[in-house]
Amino acid sequence: LKPVHRRVLYGMYEGGYTSDRSYSKSARSVGDVMGKYHPHGDQSIYDTMVRMTQDFSLRYPLIDGQGNFGSIDGDPPAAMRYTESRLDRLSKHMLEDIDKHTVDFQPNFDDSENEPIVLPARLPNLLLNGSDGIAVGMATKIPPHNLNEVASAIYLHVDRIIEDGVNKDSGQPPMITVDEYLQHITGPDFPTGSTLYGIDGIRDMYETGHGRFHVRSRCEVHDDDLGKRIIVSEIPYQVRKASMLEGIAELVTKDQVQGIRDIRDESSKEGIRVVIEIKQNADPHAVLNQLFKSSRLQVSYSANMMGIIDNQPVQLTLSTMLHTYVRHREDVIERRTQFNLEKAQRRAHVLEGLVKAQNRIEDVINAGRGSASRENFERILRGDEVFKGVERFDFSEVQAKAIAERRLYQLSRLDVKKVEDEYGELQMSIAEFEDILGSRVRRLNILVDELKEMVDRHGDERRSVIDPMPLSMDREDLIEERAIVISLSEDNYIRHLPVEAFRVQNRGGKGLKGVATKDEDFPKSILTCFSKDRLLIFTNQGRVYGLKAWETPQGSRHSRGSHIRNLIERLREDEKVVTILPISKELQEDPEGQYLLFATRKGLIKKTSLGEYVRINRNGKYALRFKMEGDQLVNVRVATDEHDVVMISSTGYASRFSCNRIRASGRVSGGVFGIKTGDRKNADGGHVVGMVATNDNETQILTASKYGMGKRSRLGSSERIPDLDREGAQKFDKEGSPRFTTDGYRRTNPGAKGVRTMRLNETNGDEIVCVHTIPDVGDQLFLLTGKGMMIRVRADQTKETSGKATKGTRVMELRDKDKGGFLDEIIFSARLPAELVDVEDQIELMADSEEE
Repeated sequence: LKPVHRRVLYGMYEGGYTSDRSYSKSARSVGDVMGKYHPHGDQSIYDTMVRMTQDFSLRYPLIDGQGNFGSIDGDPPAAMRYTESRLDRLSKHMLEDIDKHTVDFQPNFDDSENEPIVLPARLPNLLLNGSDGIAVGMATKIPPHNLNEVASAIYLHVDRIIEDGVNKDSGQPPMITVDEYLQHITGPDFPTGSTLYGIDGIRDMYETGHGRFHVRSRCEVHDDDLGKRIIVSEIPYQVRKASMLEGIAELVTKDQVQGIRDIRDESSKEGIRVVIEIKQNADPHAVLNQLFKSSRLQVSYSANMMGIIDNQPVQLTLSTMLHTYVRHREDVIERRTQFNLEKAQRRAHVLEGLVKAQNRIEDVINAGRGSASRENFERILRGDEVFKGVERFDFSEVQAKAIAERRLYQLSRLDVKKVEDEYGELQMSIAEFEDILGSRVRRLNILVDELKEMVDRHGDERRSVIDPMPLSMDREDLIEERAIVISLSEDNYIRHLPVEAFRVQNRGGKGLKGVATKDEDFPKSILTCFSKDRLLIFTNQGRVYGLKAWETPQGSRHSRGSHIRNLIERLREDEKVVTILPISKELQEDPEGQYLLFATRKGLIKKTSLGEYVRINRNGKYALRFKMEGDQLVNVRVATDEHDVVMISSTGYASRFSCNRIRASGRVSGGVFGIKTGDRKNADGGHVVGMVATNDNETQILTASKYGMGKRSRLGSSERIPDLDREGAQKFDKEGSPRFTTDGYRRTNPGAKGVRTMRLNETNGDEIVCVHTIPDVGDQLFLLTGKGMMIRVRADQTKETSGKATKGTRVMELRDKDKGGFLDEIIFSARLPAELVDVEDQIELMADSEEE
């Protein structure tokens, strides 16, 4: 349970709002919980109570409500002053034995009360009711399950522990396969019923902690004298019926779904009944398939079973969840038994004293009558004092207190046989408790017996149906192929949006707000691709994850998008995304002869076959191994052996060499040096900022400094050619010999320092931050600054320079013309290929360029 759920249940238990008492106002329970345990808004506590009451939100509701607690249509509940509530009968078993020291307690927010850290929980609530939540950098989504099936899996789990030998317990779950568990737990069981498709996704969820399956409404097609119609009797979990019907109506209005004549909601307290009337000339089965594809009649459920064990977030498998429950219940049973044992031993000790007192009852009564006070009587009984004429007593302090608290006539009339009978029963109980504490098998059997009792009381039949057949519909077939821009922020928020969403800016413009920022969350990466491309996501730790571009959330210019951990559940805490590389459908289908080139910050380069990466999924794999401490990935490019590679350092140098000079290696190899970045043991000697790979000598390389200067230089053939002046005439040296120069970037050996590509000074910034190939001058550039400003310009609006070591021209105005210095700096950029740009957009930019 989350803290607020646990506090609500415990607060209502302490307040006496239990199932065996009458209902009380919800406001009273909210006030108790807020005042004692949860010092937050009363509405948040009431919202929690409301959800714990709704039978369409929880598979097994924990609170019994009376009044309006909302509906599956999304109607809000009545105010807390109107509704009444009490703990449900099932909640009694969540709190049972909590007063027997079965769980640890901690002080509340002001140290005035104590609250439990965890509940005894005779039922495995996390599996039964599931959990949804979002925390900092992580999320959890656990579906609900059926009590009968979960209990059956626990029986299997316990039996296997006993078979393996209880004395061999290492804290790890027993060796039980997911297929064995699936014979007991067939899958999630939602409170709203429906049909589940995708047994492989369910198996993945149980085996790895995350999986994806589809949830489809239960629908019946009728074609009789009353006409053609579709009757919906169950809808997917967490889908609001009213909004679902509004969505269907909108689809009909926009003519995206055809053949529907009318929609009626005939739902009542008896259950859901939605009637969709079909036109006479339409096929109801075809209409239903359209609705499954386009409406909320069918949704996908992406499970991410993240939980907290020992104050650490853990990706939970089914085996881990069951084992954690079993270990918790074992601990509760052991602590409860220890409590009962100590209580029985204390009572038996008192009874021993009473029987012992009967053997000297006259002396005891005389000493009691002659004592000045009860305290004096206790000292005499303990033997600390001697009463005149009576032999010294030797009762213990507990026995002496129990005897002294009784009236003398009660001692004289004590039924010794009754005391002896009770003492005998206590001795049997003590032996039983000691046997339980000494035998793990006994404790496990008690766990099973108590769970069977819960099943007898609260077990019910499944509501959801598992269809083992996969859905024939491929979601990607419904995705429109279009050009999109994908952006990733510094805090790992990712989103995509159409390229048309960006307003065109001329060179030197100040730009528009292109990526929403919040609390210094700056844009980190931007790329352009098609919606059906596959994204290979590389991290600073050398791992790579894969997903489709359309799976990223669609946003607007001003939205942050979704945290990437919601898409890649296995992204580790110490990993940061550094490069996202789109792979086209063509390369996915035929990667032969294609390689991935990896460039690291300290100048290393690695070449590996693309085929080793195209099938990587969200689980991720290692992409490379770093040879040098502190090194990290900078860039990844697709290339063939016919490509030339250019690695460019922040200090303005470029190392060019042929891709075939680099030997192909395995996926987790380390690579070789591609460029010398100064002292390789000292990061201050510069670092690699980018890498380009191309097989076209006419391709231009664009570099930009952080203060908005940019230049384009032709890659060239690297051959010696005549040095010509601006009029095309041959240049001569002082001796009259013709002068020659290198055509473009000179080829060097891998690992060389390279040639200077851009002149850096205080005016245009002290380092290069952006590197791109420009195969077509119609390409467009996105430039992003640290404050989230973005502009889009055509490549030919930057100046082409014949010399490589020039400073270039200003492509983005970042200067503070009033105070001097700079207002902002470029941190990232991206290239938009000309073929992705609309014709009208090209004409508009060309016209802007001609006006200049």
